[in-house]
Amino acid sequence: MLKRILLLCFLLGGLAAGEASAQRFTRGKRYTSIGFSVNAMNYFGDITPTQSFTSTDLEFTRYNLGVSITRRLTPRFSIRGMANYGRLRGDDYRSQDPTDDDARFRYLRNASFRTSIYEASVTGIFDLVENRQSYLRRPDFVPYLFVGVGGFYFNPRSQAPADFGGPGTWVALQPLRTEGVSYSLIQVNVPFGVGFRYKASPRWDISFEIGYRYLFTDYLDDVSGNYADPSTLPSPLARAMANRTTEINSANGSFRDLNRVLNDIGYSVITKRAADGSLYRTVNGYEAAEKRGSEKRGSPNEKDWYLVTGFHFNYILVKGVRCPKFR
Repeated sequence: MLKRILLLCFLLGGLAAGEASAQRFTRGKRYTSIGFSVNAMNYFGDITPTQSFTSTDLEFTRYNLGVSITRRLTPRFSIRGMANYGRLRGDDYRSQDPTDDDARFRYLRNASFRTSIYEASVTGIFDLVENRQSYLRRPDFVPYLFVGVGGFYFNPRSQAPADFGGPGTWVALQPLRTEGVSYSLIQVNVPFGVGFRYKASPRWDISFEIGYRYLFTDYLDDVSGNYADPSTLPSPLARAMANRTTEINSANGSFRDLNRVLNDIGYSVITKRAADGSLYRTVNGYEAAEKRGSEKRGSPNEKDWYLVTGFHFNYILVKGVRCPKFR
């Protein structure tokens, strides 16, 4: 997938460069627009209904707001800078069916998260319908493609188990190193997608845009690889947040009929002692405490994604008309 995105980047970059060198686009026909967007955000990752990167739980669709500035450079090519804020969420208990053999593992895992996303990006926009004239004579309807590079800040959190405050107490997961590894909360992404722009008035454009974000991290949801050996985790809270399989309640406080599910598949809850002497519970067959890396928690070979879909409203800025000089 990353190779395909990079190929799209080179293709659109080559088209833009070729267009700029092959034809003259006078300075007077270039223009700048400012805008804002109202969007929906969806998450694709380990805590989704299935492992497919196209799988998401629409119940957890969240809002996204953005502001942008765009400069038209050639009849087809523009460059856009944008800043966005939004939220993402996922919950195994809400997304999984414990009677489904393929979903049972994620239901028993009982992981959940929410995070805010602060994003800044620069993208190139390539119109499929050109405009060689001024902004006043631009086409009424234009489909376009876009691709670029961005950066974002995130901070996954989850509601604490009953022994640590219970639902309503949100705990930051990254400092706990729940899988025994560290990761940065500032990451790079690749935004790309398709849009459709409509000329609403001489100086207003309205666009509908579908934009994917390819990420270079698998820890957007704090789930990626294998269960860590509990003896290596720094605190009882870290151990509780790393393995929520045995909780009778879900992360949001809803009751889980855990014993029935475990009986159906022949597993049981057992109690063990960590290196610091504290006791913890584990499910036989879903986590091995003695050997780190022996049980799967996520899918490390598949990076996380998120999707931003919504409407963009852009206002075209034009230079003031100069008054004639009288001598």
